[in-house]
Amino acid sequence: MAGRLQSRWRSLVGGALFLGLSAASATSVAAPSKPNILFVILDDAGIDQLSIFGNGGLTPAKTPNIDLIARSGVKFTNVWAMPECSPSRSAMFTGRYPIRTGVEAAIMENHLPQSYMSAFEATLPRVLEKAGYSSALIGKYHLGNEKDPAGDCAPSTRGWRTFEGAMTAGLPSVDLTAGGQDPDGTQACGYFQTSASGACYTMKRGALDCLEITPDNAGPRASPSRTCLQRGGIFSPNKECGDQQPKQADFDTLNGYYVWPKTTITRERDPLYVDTENQCPAVVDRSYVTSVQRADGVSWWADQAGPRMLTLSFNAMHTPFQKASTRVVPDPLDRASTCSNSLPPRQLINNILEGADAEIGRAIAGMGLGTLARDGRTLESLELNDTVVVIIGDNGSQGPAVRAAAGFEPGRAKTTVYQTGVWVPLIVAGSVVAAPNRSVDALVNAADLFQFFGDIAGVKVAEIVPPSRPLDSKPMLPYLTNPSTAPIRTTNFTQNGSATFTPDPEERSWPCQIASQCNDTLFDSAEFCADNGGVWYGPGAEKQITSCCAVQTETGQQLTIAPVHQKAVRNKRFKLVEADRFDCSTPLPQGAKGSVPWAEFETRVEKEFYNIEPTETNPNGIDSADLNLLAECPEGQGNKSCLPKDVRADYSELSDELKAIKASAKPQDECRKKGDGNLDMRIDAADVRGWKAFSGKGPSVYDINLDGATDDEDETVIEANLGVDCMGACARSDLDRNGKVNSRDLGLLEAQRGECKDPVLCGGDLNGDGRVGDADVKILQSARRTCGSEAALVRPD
Repeated sequence: MAGRLQSRWRSLVGGALFLGLSAASATSVAAPSKPNILFVILDDAGIDQLSIFGNGGLTPAKTPNIDLIARSGVKFTNVWAMPECSPSRSAMFTGRYPIRTGVEAAIMENHLPQSYMSAFEATLPRVLEKAGYSSALIGKYHLGNEKDPAGDCAPSTRGWRTFEGAMTAGLPSVDLTAGGQDPDGTQACGYFQTSASGACYTMKRGALDCLEITPDNAGPRASPSRTCLQRGGIFSPNKECGDQQPKQADFDTLNGYYVWPKTTITRERDPLYVDTENQCPAVVDRSYVTSVQRADGVSWWADQAGPRMLTLSFNAMHTPFQKASTRVVPDPLDRASTCSNSLPPRQLINNILEGADAEIGRAIAGMGLGTLARDGRTLESLELNDTVVVIIGDNGSQGPAVRAAAGFEPGRAKTTVYQTGVWVPLIVAGSVVAAPNRSVDALVNAADLFQFFGDIAGVKVAEIVPPSRPLDSKPMLPYLTNPSTAPIRTTNFTQNGSATFTPDPEERSWPCQIASQCNDTLFDSAEFCADNGGVWYGPGAEKQITSCCAVQTETGQQLTIAPVHQKAVRNKRFKLVEADRFDCSTPLPQGAKGSVPWAEFETRVEKEFYNIEPTETNPNGIDSADLNLLAECPEGQGNKSCLPKDVRADYSELSDELKAIKASAKPQDECRKKGDGNLDMRIDAADVRGWKAFSGKGPSVYDINLDGATDDEDETVIEANLGVDCMGACARSDLDRNGKVNSRDLGLLEAQRGECKDPVLCGGDLNGDGRVGDADVKILQSARRTCGSEAALVRPD
């Protein structure tokens, strides 16, 4: 009996936990005493953008503040994120790969909550609260709100007491009418690019005000029109006050980085919260977003008394592209720009990134962590003291913005698992750094930040996060405290995929062609397609086409069609890519279920294998298509056998690793299908309560059958599986994730005695009754006897 139980324990969760923190648990890290944390996320800033990482192209952006922080700390030069915003951010905040969280794609309005970062995840703010930290997220959220029961209050159900910023993927599209003043809609940058004088209308406390602006009273090095935009106004060129007055509605018309919806949250809410009264409404903010995010972050920081973690999540440099405010980045010539998303001028991309750099410097100074030079935007010194500053890009650069030098490829950028799409800059500076001004080339994943933040806060995330949430985060702190630390990761992983879509055919995604690429699983609106420089083939298009395969046929072009799912795994030298792509030659049989609700074709699995070790001709080790070692393999021949003999062992290693990662997520996926909505790997009374909380409220994580409604059909599934434990007592009792059930686990359980104040982190509640008590001790003691105190976890076959 004991043998069978132990075998079941291993087969269900062994791979997941081994891939998570078994190595981390073996690494003893001395954490400093609760330093403050400033975590800066740059949107769509791949490693190709920054000269401090040896890139940036022929005309790199000037980033003196980022450069100073890098020289004062450590640059991590071999970091993978996920290929899109939402999956990366979820991995950072949960320490879990997308294959576990369900956040496999950039979240859009036609996705169900199963594609959001769940309210039941053990997020960083929840974990750090155990060490007395207060946490705020300022800036971009993009972790799911449109169909969430909590609506725009969603951040407050994920552990953040404070959120201020924009909820969705990107900022609004540029207003081509410039506030209704150009009915022809020809203002590509959202304002009149003219030196003409005119009337600048502003709205203050509901009353219309007007000031005539001329080149003489305009802002420094800015035209009258641009000055008006930066003051939150609407400009009428060659007009006097009283002429062509904008209507009230025009002040609510959104306009890229300058007029955008801002959500403000100031308290935490329960994971079962349902927002029925629009408690977190967005209001229109008419100020340059990057500056607002910096100011909001500094304000929150100043209000804190104890240890704190501020995530400053900039929207820059995501599309739509608009110049930064001249208050942030001087623009002496104030050149006209196309503000094109498909062919953005290099000066425009530099300007946006330089704006983010300037506001990083101002944030550092505003928090008392450095001093600015006389220009008011460049740091001349850092005094980080008891603060750790971390800067990362959330994914590779968006295609047209890629610095196409040293091999970086616009066609294999953001949204792809190729190097240009997932290789990001990471900088750490502050009190944890020994021997600053150095680089670390060891493999690091964006998910590793989860354990890193826990380590510097002095908490052991492996013991705080219940075993029902397998972790993928590995240690980073040793690289900072000990320059001679050997590499901790031997492999790295990234992925991207399609979301869990609403079944409503009116809410499907449509083809969007960007240059020679086409994607029909991401874009749900013409505006979103245009903001990414694409040609739209959905509703309202000149020609509506239902799939990228059909676009290819219709246009006669050979297109690269985005995969439905894609994954990549690497070691130090080699990289294996696996992609599920639509097979345009094989229509889906009538009535068959496709990979997405509107699929017209079957999918096929394609594999690619690259040597990504830098060479003289490929200094960045980019995985260009012509370097695919599997490209010449004969049809039907096994991949391994057609490879050169000296690389077959690496191929086998990476193939086995990828299989193990995919297998490790299956128990969690199967448990969700049986009714586990709260991620605790069992179906019990808590799931019944969760279903009741969301029943009749639309989609939720308790929409078990994924029909877009939480209803009686979902309750039927839950009731039919009540009592099912998807991981077993052995794995559930291993509270420190070291592969053993022993006295240490008993000590961790005893420390949680009493009612579960935070059910998400209540791993000691082994029987699921909402409290930790004698009954749970009995379960653990039984597991200790039955499973053995030396029952090491192993990978599944």
